[in-house]
Amino acid sequence: MGCLKASEPSNLLAFQPSSRRGFTLVEVIVILVVLSILAAMAVPVALRIFERTAEDTTREEMDNVKKALLGNPQKLQTSFRNDFGLLGDIGCLPSVAFGGLDRLLTQGSYPGWNFNSTQQAGAGWKGPYITGTPGEDFKKDQLGNDYVYTPVAGACPLTATLASNGPDGLPSTADDITVTIVANETTATIRGTVKNTSGTALAGVPVELYYPDNGTLTTSTPATTDANGNYSFSSVPFGARAVKANPPGLLLVPNSVSVGGAGNAFVTFNVANYSGSSITIDNLVVNCAGTGATRYDDITVDGGGDITSANNIVCDPAPAPPGTDVTDQVVTANSTPPSAMRVVVDSVDTQLPDLVLRGGTIKTFVIGRFETAAAAVDMRGGKTFTVAFYNTAAVLISTVTVVTP
Repeated sequence: MGCLKASEPSNLLAFQPSSRRGFTLVEVIVILVVLSILAAMAVPVALRIFERTAEDTTREEMDNVKKALLGNPQKLQTSFRNDFGLLGDIGCLPSVAFGGLDRLLTQGSYPGWNFNSTQQAGAGWKGPYITGTPGEDFKKDQLGNDYVYTPVAGACPLTATLASNGPDGLPSTADDITVTIVANETTATIRGTVKNTSGTALAGVPVELYYPDNGTLTTSTPATTDANGNYSFSSVPFGARAVKANPPGLLLVPNSVSVGGAGNAFVTFNVANYSGSSITIDNLVVNCAGTGATRYDDITVDGGGDITSANNIVCDPAPAPPGTDVTDQVVTANSTPPSAMRVVVDSVDTQLPDLVLRGGTIKTFVIGRFETAAAAVDMRGGKTFTVAFYNTAAVLISTVTVVTP
């Protein structure tokens, strides 16, 4: 094999690649146009993804605000709901006058929490009900706009709306996000029954409800039990509440009425004092209109003799109060007077456990003989009359309605 001489030109240069050619101006322009088109397509997609993420997070935050106002129904203790948020402690949603959503974080002018052991109910602010910093976070949506909180007008609102103006930031447009708080999420009708220890329903018993109103513990107007011992309250704010049977001075004892004596003209019945105070009966008025009788002759108590000095005592028409003197009959205090019962109001129609009246001091009255000027009146068969009892100050203690068997 011959060797390449130094003087001979090399053929290796023939195998070297030629230099790379750069982009032409036209190509650069085409590339820029394509990139611009892609960017124009990508920006709206990215913006919509951001908006959707912001909307989803805003909805989640609004749900958290609602739970702070109303509590979380999934939180239970011994099978009972125990989280009712600000509503449970205050008894209302925060009004504009009380500072709106700020009250989820700060107390403002609400009274502080206080529990009344006698009424077995509490009221007052014991937050915070939501985490955050005043004026930040929970009051703004993910787009940086303030939530619009609108409670119903009034001092103690129980319905409201919470709104985000959405991506466009404008109110009342199609992209708004709204959460409503309606009455069946905040208030209930509660129902219950008052009975004695024998399980017999008691009519005519006032029942009190203890609940908060703008953070102040309040006693409702009593609801009186009907003939079946039932009572109810409407528009009761959800939360831990309490009820108490508050019987009047005297109650007719169920199934205690009987008729006997000559001509079945004598009616026996029992009354009970369930309260913790003794009661002195000084006078009573018997109204027997509709029974066929116009008068009666005597009254006996607890098996004694006639305690009235009069005969032919008019009962139709009923005499003016205080009526007939019965020489100060004392019905001693009940050793186990009624107490408040703590209850949980957590559904739109809440059935409460029975209120049971225990003990009770009994007095047995016999009124007779019911008669007309001519003859005795048979009081059997659903004859109805009322007896109104008055104290020594001529003040009405209570009235019982007696229906004969």
